[in-house]
Amino acid sequence: MAKGFHFTLSTPDAVLFDDEAEIVTLETPDGEIGMMADHMPLVSLISPGIMTIKSKSGDKTLASGEGFVKTTKDGVQAFTQTAEFAESIDEERAIEAKKQAHGVMAQKADEVSLADATALLERNIARLKAVERRHKRSHH
Repeated sequence: MAKGFHFTLSTPDAVLFDDEAEIVTLETPDGEIGMMADHMPLVSLISPGIMTIKSKSGDKTLASGEGFVKTTKDGVQAFTQTAEFAESIDEERAIEAKKQAHGVMAQKADEVSLADATALLERNIARLKAVERRHKRSHH
């Protein structure tokens, strides 16, 4: 067992995780990073993607939106615009939203619509990746 550390994941709507973790991985603009106990102090942006939390109570996979993460000697805090546990994601809705985003992007919409569609696409790609990873874990 890896040494634990305190990890908090918050969105504007709720605190989704506030407990001991052994390893947390998440996406940043420079690639995936993993954090364990005694991680060096860090502040980084979080990119839309998959976040995993390994803890004594089990592994959790989430689809994460943009945000930032901060590590200190007291633990790790992550703040994201959105985050959903893989088991609560409606796969069919995510597929449909991804199609809608592609449709808006194909129409060569104005910059605001294009930015909204890009954000929608990124969020739903992350959601589908989280569902896919959950399916892979449940088959092992």
